[in-house]
Amino acid sequence: MRNICLLMLSISISGNALAESFRCARKVVKPGDSGNMLIKKCGKPVRKFSSKETIYEGGRHSNLAVSNWVYERNGKKDIIVSVRSGTVIKIKAE
Repeated sequence: MRNICLLMLSISISGNALAESFRCARKVVKPGDSGNMLIKKCGKPVRKFSSKETIYEGGRHSNLAVSNWVYERNGKKDIIVSVRSGTVIKIKAE
């Protein structure tokens, strides 16, 4: 039973794998980069959408609005870059 639970957990995590950074051509994007730097490195995203994210900051959890920028990659999973207050806060392959 324990092995089944671990398998299910690993499958659910792998579907929305977090990435610490990703490469656009020869340039690397990472959390902490500005939104302007992201556009300079990767160009405009193919689409954007907003969501609410629970973020732990300043010793407490906050439910904040985040802009998600989607970059398509040929033959690979799309990259979703979460931007808040003009700064990249999360990169996710989906």
